[in-house]
Amino acid sequence: MARSELADEVNRYLFSVVHKHYDLDRHQIARYERGEVRWPGAAYRAGLRAVLGAETDADLGFTPRKRAVVRTVFTGVGEVPPGWHPADVLATADEMTGEDVALSRRQALGAASATTGAAVTEPLQRWLAPAHSSFPGASAISDVELVGWQQIARQFHDWNKTPTGGLARKAVIAQLNELSDRLKEVSEAPTTRPAFLVGANLAEIAASMSWDAGLHRAAQRYYSLSVKFAKVAGDDTFAALTLASFARQCFDIRQPGDGLELVQLAQYGTRRSAGPRLRSLLATREAWSYAQTGAVQPFRRAAGLAEDHFAEEPSGTGGPVGGLDQAELFGVLGARWRDLAVASEQAKQARHAQEYIGRALALREPGSVRNRAFDLIGLARTHLITAEPDYACDLIETALPIAADWVSGRVGEKLRDFHKESQRFGDAPRVRATRDAVRDVITT
Repeated sequence: MARSELADEVNRYLFSVVHKHYDLDRHQIARYERGEVRWPGAAYRAGLRAVLGAETDADLGFTPRKRAVVRTVFTGVGEVPPGWHPADVLATADEMTGEDVALSRRQALGAASATTGAAVTEPLQRWLAPAHSSFPGASAISDVELVGWQQIARQFHDWNKTPTGGLARKAVIAQLNELSDRLKEVSEAPTTRPAFLVGANLAEIAASMSWDAGLHRAAQRYYSLSVKFAKVAGDDTFAALTLASFARQCFDIRQPGDGLELVQLAQYGTRRSAGPRLRSLLATREAWSYAQTGAVQPFRRAAGLAEDHFAEEPSGTGGPVGGLDQAELFGVLGARWRDLAVASEQAKQARHAQEYIGRALALREPGSVRNRAFDLIGLARTHLITAEPDYACDLIETALPIAADWVSGRVGEKLRDFHKESQRFGDAPRVRATRDAVRDVITT
């Protein structure tokens, strides 16, 4: 069979075989056909093998790009910028946590406005400087003590996934204060850097809880502190994940330029060590910035890279990195297609959002309650863009029983976004009733 005839044969059967049996949509297949993907995902390769009767991926001409993973080695060589020495990090943590524990919620909200521009990004550029191995104290943390701190951090992390997680914010800050005091006494030992990594975890949790409570300035400070703790711990991957979370907060408060700088810093700092999942997560954050500014082609490139990198991870190996599994990947990219539709004033982009978020919903684990609420609300908002308010109301009515438990945080903010965006359809009785139900939930 001639090459052109073979190509026609593949195209003719792609949708009857690949689309039907391997759950790929037209958008993904078009990207493969245009040659935008260096290493197609497992489903697509399986579909082509079925169509062409090939036994292996090599028979199709696909060869995965080898990527050497270089583990970060803490050398302790070079000058450390001011504020990044272990003693400086602990002093900063002590000052911040001491202030926050004593601060009332009303006082904290009064100082909730976020910092923007160079004040956010420039200090974190020092993350790229050499690390330091000198510790201020003379004692060591025991293995039992370290395991105890690690268990506490995991408990707070799990609590943060519940509707009452925000109640633990001051408890997390108090634990971070206690840990910082203890770390002032330590010297170099096998448990020292893992203990600083616990500090990074606690600071990141405090940042997330602060953001969820609307305390954006506090969240920024704790994200920065988390990066510093991770730097002392010698864990560049954790630092990059924290920068990605920090960037996400920037996007949430409409600072796409700051968010992009943080993402690019994380990408550069882990350029030799990042695995496929981390690269995929960082690419979703890069796409987020382009979506908010309506940059269609850069967005398509970054979103495509996110899918490509995710597919580079062999099936069944490794777990989610930064919470990024297949469902989260589709959910995040779907929401970004929605952002792009709004920013670029191209309603057609919302159809891509509907495809991706729909697939995310189908893949969500039953226990991912808050993410499911985000998906339902986000999908409803895409149907407002495509002028399908009845579909949007169906989805919101499904989401409200779930969202009611989470309304004090970011889920409530997304419901407020829906309430505002649906106003243009407010004359329709169905929409009016749904908006009233949303209002009742968000004002309770």
